[in-house]
Parts: sequence; structure tokens; C-alpha cells
Amino acid sequence: MKPRSINIFLLDGDPNGIRVAQISMSTIQAIAFRRNQLRRVRQAFPEIERPGVYILIGTDEEAQDRQLAYIGESEGVGGRLSNHNSNETGSDAKGFWTDTVALISKDENLTKSHARYVEACLIRGVGSNPRWSLPNNTQTPANDAGKLPLPDRAAMDEFVDQTKTLVGALGWDLFREIRGQKPEQSQRRDLPKTDSTESPRFFFRGDGFAAEMEISPSGDFVVTAGSRARIRTTRTIPRGTLSLRKTLVEKGVLREEGDFLVFTSAYSFRSASAAAAAVIGASANGRILWKLPDGRTYADWEANQDAIENPPAEPLHPTFAPQNDV
Repeated sequence: MKPRSINIFLLDGDPNGIRVAQISMSTIQAIAFRRNQLRRVRQAFPEIERPGVYILIGTDEEAQDRQLAYIGESEGVGGRLSNHNSNETGSDAKGFWTDTVALISKDENLTKSHARYVEACLIRGVGSNPRWSLPNNTQTPANDAGKLPLPDRAAMDEFVDQTKTLVGALGWDLFREIRGQKPEQSQRRDLPKTDSTESPRFFFRGDGFAAEMEISPSGDFVVTAGSRARIRTTRTIPRGTLSLRKTLVEKGVLREEGDFLVFTSAYSFRSASAAAAAVIGASANGRILWKLPDGRTYADWEANQDAIENPPAEPLHPTFAPQNDV
């Protein structure tokens, strides 16, 4: 991750409407819009007819807490999207599709081979995020890296990197890394650390569970690899948490070992309570349940952060202690 400056153009001034995002000094253009706005986008932005990649986004009807994404490429993105939109049956049918992100190059140098390479990289990039699934008919295409000269591969790797940033800036965490390394790989280095601060480690222990949590640089709550969750659940467990635990087991993030569910890799949650609920298998107030070794709760620690980062100003008339003569 590195600092970037992103410009977002709102066609109608609506932050939820048709948006065009670009990274400063980059040639990549990301156009985000709803499925029913395709015709207007093709009229307003003729460049969408160029070669590129696209992402069709929607919700999994069988698991409302999980989202679906279809990643494709085409020599003419606009026309390809129109085919998807007009087909209700067959391989082109995308009934889940509600939102779209089309990614094209402003300099018109993107070719079919480039687009296939980017498509393959992006599809592989979704695999680390259990919150998202690829439809069954989406298969990772063969790696065409060998067909691209080394300079082109370097350029497309940058295209992939910037694509992930743009998609995240437009509101979808499709490519977000929320799983860390496995315990034997990380040795307590599950989280990237900032240069200036390091997250303290919080603990949550009880009958049938023992977990640790850190705060990621982006502010998420990361249960560390090796943490143990309670295998049984109660009637108070939130429906979304119950579904998430099932998904994490299916994805291998949680693995049953004896009387516990063990986190095989670090996993990121949006709130302290969501992390606690997943660990204990019940509704939980994580703000008071996660604690530091000295007994302070996460809420206590959070409340004290502003005081740490903004110490009180020195008095206008400081007093000086007497000093010994030299």
C-alpha cells in the first residue's frame, strides 16, 4: 500500500450515481454505475467501447451477507456488457448483477492480451476475501504472462494494483486483504505495521474460547492466527455472524480442532463486537469484552488515544527545578 491521490467525477453530482475515478498521473479510468444505467454510460463515455476489464457486482441471494463478483474482459467492454444485460439465460446471464465497474486505459494502448492478463490477476485476487464469491461459471483463465513481453507485464501489474485501489475507493472491498499468513509463516507478524505506531494486543478468553486481536493500520479489528473460537453457538448469535462462521469454515479460515474452531490465518472484522461475536458464538459487546493485559477494555484504550496523540500544551509559565552547581 502507498499514498495515492484519486479524482472522482460525478456525472450528475450524485455520489451514488455514475462515477469516474482516476488516479493522478495514471492512464487507468474506472467507470462505476448501476446496471440500469448502462445505456446512458455508453452514450456519455464512448471510451467504454475500448478493450478493458469489467466487474459485475451483486448480492448472493442464498447468503445476504456475502457478495458476488463476475470479472471479465473484452475487446469492447460496452458491447460485452450489453450482451450480459440482454441475456436472461445461458452463460451470459447474470441475474445477481446490480452494479458495474468498467476499467479501461485512456491511452488506448490496452490490447486483448493485456486485458486477459489483468482479468486473470484480478480473479486470483478475490480468493483471499471470504466475504466475496465468484459465480460458479467464472473460472480463472490460463495465465497468459508468458505471451506478454516483460515490460508489458510490468505495466499490467501496475494496472492491476491501481485497479484494486480504484475499486476500493469506489466502495467495494472486493480485493481487500483480510486474511493474514498462517501461524507457521508469520510468527506473530500477521499484521503490517506502520512506521510510527504498533497496535497493542487485546485478549478475549472464557469457557471454550481464547482469542487475541490487533488493530490494523486501516482501523479494522483483526483476530490473529491461532486464536480459538467456541465451537458451539447460542440462540443470541446474530444471523450474519452465524452465516459468516459457516463461510469461514468452508473457506478454511476456521478449522475444527477438538473442542475449538481455530483461526488458521488472521481475519479482519469491521467492529470489535463482530470479532467478539464470531469468537464466542453469541451476541457480544466487544468494546468491553476485548481487554489489554492490564485489564483495560478496548473502549478504555480507544478513549485514551486522543489524549496520547494530542498531549496537553505546556504551561505558559513553567516552573524550573533547582539545579545543582557544577
